[in-house]
Amino acid sequence: MSENSPSVVSESQDEVSTGSVLRHMVDHPNPDRGTVHTPGEIAQQPDMWRRTARLVREHAPSLKRFLATVGLYSDDPPPRVLLTGAGTSHYVGLSVVDLLRQQFGAACESRPTTRVTPNPDLFFQDGAPSLMIHFARSGNSPESKAVLEGALECMDADGRHLVITCNRDGTLAELARAHPERVYLLVLPDETNDQGLAMTSSYTSMVVASQALARLNEMDAFIDEIDRTAALGASVLADYPDPIDEFMTGDVRRAFFLGNNDLYGAATESALKVQELTAGGILAGADDTLAFRHGPISAVDDRSVVVFYLSARRHTRRYEVDVIRQYQEAFDEIGAQIAVVSPQRPDLRATENLSVFAYDPEGAVPALQQNNIAVLFGQLAGLVAAYRRGVNVDEPSEEKALYNRTVQGVRVYDPESAFGKDEGSC
Repeated sequence: MSENSPSVVSESQDEVSTGSVLRHMVDHPNPDRGTVHTPGEIAQQPDMWRRTARLVREHAPSLKRFLATVGLYSDDPPPRVLLTGAGTSHYVGLSVVDLLRQQFGAACESRPTTRVTPNPDLFFQDGAPSLMIHFARSGNSPESKAVLEGALECMDADGRHLVITCNRDGTLAELARAHPERVYLLVLPDETNDQGLAMTSSYTSMVVASQALARLNEMDAFIDEIDRTAALGASVLADYPDPIDEFMTGDVRRAFFLGNNDLYGAATESALKVQELTAGGILAGADDTLAFRHGPISAVDDRSVVVFYLSARRHTRRYEVDVIRQYQEAFDEIGAQIAVVSPQRPDLRATENLSVFAYDPEGAVPALQQNNIAVLFGQLAGLVAAYRRGVNVDEPSEEKALYNRTVQGVRVYDPESAFGKDEGSC
């Protein structure tokens, strides 16, 4: 990083950043710059992960009894599981679906409420799914309410629902309390209910709660893993904000985030954070690493950053590194910047356009649970890029007024109207 330029280009000539750009924002909240909530919510995440894991441990006995009614933690056949949420809450499902499929040996899929709401007949069928897991920060979006209400009406009476939310007073939480025999409510610590527009600690804390579902028989060991992950997260938040700020310096217009399994969830969330926090100043996309080669790579230009999230799974990682090697020279010639976010430093040719962010030299974070460390890169990239552009970080959509913290405005129709005469009725 250059010593001749500050980490943050501020609007005021006499405002000088000291130390980490993130630390500066947290210590000097500025309503005019929109740094009252979001920087602190990013910084608090390791502590929220620890608290969330311990909260789930308190719920473990009753959660196991509830899940046993649909075949988990029992000798019965495992259920079909549908994970659902809107926007970032949907990306929670993408971040844990492979882990839950592996641990439960169950058919698991993740679909957004924004797809389920207008198509209930394609998702609510006799006996399927038998377990739905609903994710929501506020729980007040019309789609969140519509999907749970529709599922309670249209799913088999033996179907069960787990609501994981950050708002104990939200509509989704109230609906869950009204159906205790069919819905289990898990409310995360109040501090995870992010007040900034962009979801940060709410997202990663819901990921921790979801990971814990697969470890209810060994919560002490899981908490040890989360404590190690939180320690690494704290190190990333202390050491990498300024290098990430340097990486995002310049006229960046496009950002591409690539990853597999849980890191695909991190990639989708990172792309949203960069695009959302910069109010579209940077257009961002996400893809599986190999899929990126099949067309989307054509959008890379000299104003692009391409971020690779590398897996701790050795077999998966071999493909990821091969893709970097395949295109590294071409990206260099184009002038695109490459970032590699990896547990350990990969064997890659050093170039001026390549930045490596290694975070786990001892391999403390298990495979399929790297999401929360990797996504910190995307959150910080969006944060510093927004700040450099003078965008209000807490309310980046303020000027456009296209949406706010809880997206509203959807008219919800009776789900029965989707079930035609030949398709049955819910």
